Amino acid sequence: MEFLAKGKRGKVYTYKSKIDGKEVCVKELNPDSEVKDVIHNEAKFLKTANKAGIGPKLLAEENDKVFMEFVQGERILDFFERAPKSGIVKVIKDSLNQARKLDELGINKYELTNPYKHIIVSYEKPVMIDFERCKETKKPKNVTQFVQFITSGRVKRILKEKNLDLDSKELRELAQKYKKKYDKDLFKEIKEEIQ
Repeated sequence: MEFLAKGKRGKVYTYKSKIDGKEVCVKELNPDSEVKDVIHNEAKFLKTANKAGIGPKLLAEENDKVFMEFVQGERILDFFERAPKSGIVKVIKDSLNQARKLDELGINKYELTNPYKHIIVSYEKPVMIDFERCKETKKPKNVTQFVQFITSGRVKRILKEKNLDLDSKELRELAQKYKKKYDKDLFKEIKEEIQ
């Protein structure tokens, strides 16, 4: 196995499957972590997310490890800096759709206000990763968090350079209204602002 990354809660490795030659990602508990249910949490929420077409495919959970498909791609901000406007609009709308699905499932992902390491763009498709901190809640904030991200200082500057000048005030107000009722028409209005 090849070491890939280490976070507060987990260590991540990759290897090539002997069965089909595909690259597999393995996450195991960081021994220094005080939170011990990280691996089970990752598997539980990734399994639910997969049913909605979100996240890398969960392959197995065993021996305090989670095995999932490895996602080849680039971090979302790197993609924004490199890609044309049309690709960026596509990725933002797709990310919002995934955030909406998580809201409908009553899952809060938490990292979406700053998903730099948590959304990998693979062939203009955003893939959300890292489900270890997810929580079930009646008031999820995934869409609202993602709107905060795309209207924040650095991201807004990058998007403006690509001729995608978002009305931060309008978008944030729509996101706040949406969060109160999770209304599909308000969600549609949010997406219509991205063009």
